[in-house]
Amino acid sequence: MDKNTQESKAVATTEHDESMDATFTETPQANSTASQEAKPASSGGGVSWGFLFNLVFILLLLFATATGGFYLYQELTQQKEKTAALTKQLQQGLDDPRTRITHLEQQQRTAENQFDQKLAQLQAKQGEVQDQVNKLAQRNPNHWMAEEAKYLVRMAGNKLWLEKDPQTALSLLEAADDRIETMKDPSLTPIRKALARDMSDVAAIKSTDVAGTVLSLDTIIERLPKLKVNRSESKINAKDDSLQVTESIDDWQTNLAKSWQALIEEFVIIRKRTTDPAPLLAPDQQWYLVENIRNKLLQAQLALFRQDQVNYRQSVTLARKWIFQYFDLGDNKTEQTLAALDALATLEIQSPTIEQFAATPLLQQLVTHGGLIKDRGASL
Repeated sequence: MDKNTQESKAVATTEHDESMDATFTETPQANSTASQEAKPASSGGGVSWGFLFNLVFILLLLFATATGGFYLYQELTQQKEKTAALTKQLQQGLDDPRTRITHLEQQQRTAENQFDQKLAQLQAKQGEVQDQVNKLAQRNPNHWMAEEAKYLVRMAGNKLWLEKDPQTALSLLEAADDRIETMKDPSLTPIRKALARDMSDVAAIKSTDVAGTVLSLDTIIERLPKLKVNRSESKINAKDDSLQVTESIDDWQTNLAKSWQALIEEFVIIRKRTTDPAPLLAPDQQWYLVENIRNKLLQAQLALFRQDQVNYRQSVTLARKWIFQYFDLGDNKTEQTLAALDALATLEIQSPTIEQFAATPLLQQLVTHGGLIKDRGASL
């Protein structure tokens, strides 16, 4: 291995020496040629115009080359900057769609998750509804009669608490009891007991004819402008006929005494009022009086709708007092109005104290579960 390496190095050294000898042998010939060419030029006695022209041309060429290289360098720099800017814009243009696509993918995943959750909820609700439908399908056909009884009881509550109509509420409860009786189910006896208790409580409520009372008050309000206002009319005693003068001349002495007596009596006149003193009311004030009485009667109507016993009686009593004080008591219309107000003042308004029907929760159990819960049924 080492021997071969040394032989290759020796061969290379020999070749290198031969090349060097060839070079040195060619150099003296070149120098002799250059000296022969230089001799004619030097023999001329100066620098030739061709040399100067070549020198200037070379300098211009170098200057133009340097200028072009510098300009080319600036152009390349600008092109690099523009290329970098375009590359950056392209990168941003590529990054924005990627970002949007990533954001849209996230939104799509979120929407899919929400959709899956809602779908699961709907499926669960559908399962519950299906279970309820299956239960309804397995129930007794009398279930629909139980629904009707429940509806009748609810309507009875609306009539009692909203419309203040206990009579209609009692009729609706009786109709609900008929529906339960028609089902012919002995296990529903607690519901009938509860309905009987509710009917007894509603029947004990004193019904107030609100509509009739309101119409009566409206009639009195319409009659107010037709009532006569009380006027001050004094009853003066008639003159004594014994003081009248006769036409006979023979009675001159008697006539003179009568004239003297009449003259004395006219200096001081005393009149006696046989009626009670009534308050005087100017004609232009009658309109205000009528409007005030109408306002009180309207307040009585409002209190009647609100089941306010105290304000109702106060309004009716004050309206009666004003009519009795300022209107003519001898007029037939005034007497009728006072009699109607006396009857309305005695009206009693009784609000229902029932908060909930006892049959309502039992009917709810019957409709929901198809029967009564044993514990609740046993407690009743």
